[in-house]
Amino acid sequence: MSVRYFSGGEALDAEEPVQYLDPHEDALLAGNVRVRRIVFRPLSKSPLVALYLHWSGRASLTELDARVAAGTTTEEDFHDAVAGQTLVRRCRGCGARFSILYAVEFPGFSRDRARRLQEHDHITHCPACGTGWTAYVLEIIRRLDG
Repeated sequence: MSVRYFSGGEALDAEEPVQYLDPHEDALLAGNVRVRRIVFRPLSKSPLVALYLHWSGRASLTELDARVAAGTTTEEDFHDAVAGQTLVRRCRGCGARFSILYAVEFPGFSRDRARRLQEHDHITHCPACGTGWTAYVLEIIRRLDG
């Protein structure tokens, strides 16, 4: 499987449509210091898919960007990353709506997905009212209603 990695702030230029890519949310995530975007084709005849790699630790993604550009990355560079997609979530407690990045499966991380999720810092409560969330929320992109 071929994966294209986009450095922080790099324009996502694809020659064909990309699934799971919301241009507005993507623009907000492009400069996030804990997020990098990837595009890949899960199967040879399937459309391109966009995912966001999220780090909750103190990884220097600027240094990672340089290693990717130089072609010197190792599996260890992505050890703490969790893959995510954007989604709109409504809090069941207060009704506030948020655009979020939530954890999803990525074939490249499948063998140790449980460890990645367990070790990752998640946003476990609504930032508006404190109601607990059950999904693996990686990042609040923005509040949609106020």
